[in-house]
Amino acid sequence: MPHPYDGEMQFRAAHSIDPLSNARSVADPAINEVIDLDTGEIMDAKALIESFRYDDLVIERGEVLSRMQGKRPRYICDTCHVPVYLVSIAARRAFFFRHSTEDGSCPAQTRSPLTYDEICARKYHGLRESEPHKRIKALVVRSLSADPMFRDINPEKKWAAANDPKRYRRPDVQADSDAGKLAFEVQLSTTFLSVVVGRRDFYRDEGALLVWVFGNFDPAYRLMTTDDLFFANNSNIVVIDEETTAISEATRKFHVRCHYRQPVRKGAEIADTWAHAIVAFAELVQDRFQQRAYYFDFAGAEQALRDEIEAEAISAIRLDEQNDRDEFIAFWLEHGRNFKHTEANRARWFAIKERLAARDINLPDFPDNDIETEAMVSSLLSVQEGVPVTYKLGKLIQIAHQIAESHPRLLVAFGHALNIYDMRKLIADQDVSRKWHDRLNGKGDEPGIAARLRERDPAFAPDADLLPLMSFLFPEVAEKVRNYIENSIAS
Repeated sequence: MPHPYDGEMQFRAAHSIDPLSNARSVADPAINEVIDLDTGEIMDAKALIESFRYDDLVIERGEVLSRMQGKRPRYICDTCHVPVYLVSIAARRAFFFRHSTEDGSCPAQTRSPLTYDEICARKYHGLRESEPHKRIKALVVRSLSADPMFRDINPEKKWAAANDPKRYRRPDVQADSDAGKLAFEVQLSTTFLSVVVGRRDFYRDEGALLVWVFGNFDPAYRLMTTDDLFFANNSNIVVIDEETTAISEATRKFHVRCHYRQPVRKGAEIADTWAHAIVAFAELVQDRFQQRAYYFDFAGAEQALRDEIEAEAISAIRLDEQNDRDEFIAFWLEHGRNFKHTEANRARWFAIKERLAARDINLPDFPDNDIETEAMVSSLLSVQEGVPVTYKLGKLIQIAHQIAESHPRLLVAFGHALNIYDMRKLIADQDVSRKWHDRLNGKGDEPGIAARLRERDPAFAPDADLLPLMSFLFPEVAEKVRNYIENSIAS
């Protein structure tokens, strides 16, 4: 019985997919859930696939297959625990998970008698000696031979693994250089991800660099196999054609044509454009660990734009916060402890209250409705300024006594504010009568504020309801108060 996906499998896709679009799952995957062996989580297969951007999922599917072939699978079927990997329906670029093997014991059947990858591999091997393949291979040899930097240039020579002679590959062309050994494989028109991954891992183990070479490239018409190679190569494609070969021979330097994506900003979004350039092979970044040879660092450029957008967004948020903070403080300095219930004052307060509510900060209906909020804001503003603010008092020491007498639950915040805003010396200088000293340190057998705070006296327990507004206006002070509360709970 044919597999339900087989009728949709085609060797050539009718169109290319926008790399920045969301990846798509098949509508009704046979494997509904997989287990992520890295995290132990059971993941909904469709949701997992569609959580990726298309270009990122193409890279991910290569990594998943590589790990599976290396006996370190990332995902397994949650029903039968057989390793699974990602497969694409080329015509629609829709993805699903497929078992590595099937013996009929799992109700999820994902493989046909001849799998898509096996079909593609057969087609690949059939194309190896086609005329286009021979022509491009000859151009690679000519280009390398023109450059004295390359030596031991051999087409179709057996490459045995250093640690296991029974393992080998036969690259289209291999060469040596001062930068290390290179293998060149000509890519034509078929999907063979298992072959791609197997060869990439082989040459990585050998400390060599595998370079996939195209005879031409059209970004508007990309096959699935092209995307597998393209995105894994930092969104760069290497092309060797008659023009690049002629330049290589004329300059005696190996040249290639590189097609690549460039990220561009469109406001707070990122789009991409296509570009290409003929460059010396020596200008390519040769990343042997990730098996990449690229001219333009798409990933780095995209991240730089994302960092720029994020920095601007953070700056805008901070500016908006500062505007709200400035508006609140300006109002408080004018009306906070002397609020007059005029229509204009109420309207202005309601506007401030609404803006702060959007930040999960609940203000009292009016400034004079909550004496603790009133005392917190005015006393900490006073410490910040070093002089009484909104109080009809002359010195900061007077506010200290008033907080101790009438608002003991604000003493933790007040004390930390004195340290943070460097007002301890001012308080000491103003404490001519030494009354604050005695109140702080105790007199006779009576313990002082300092000792009672260390003992977590419940009378001094901060009011947690004040923390949202305190955090907005005085974040450093609020952090200390929050720590005090948490330590009190822990003890």
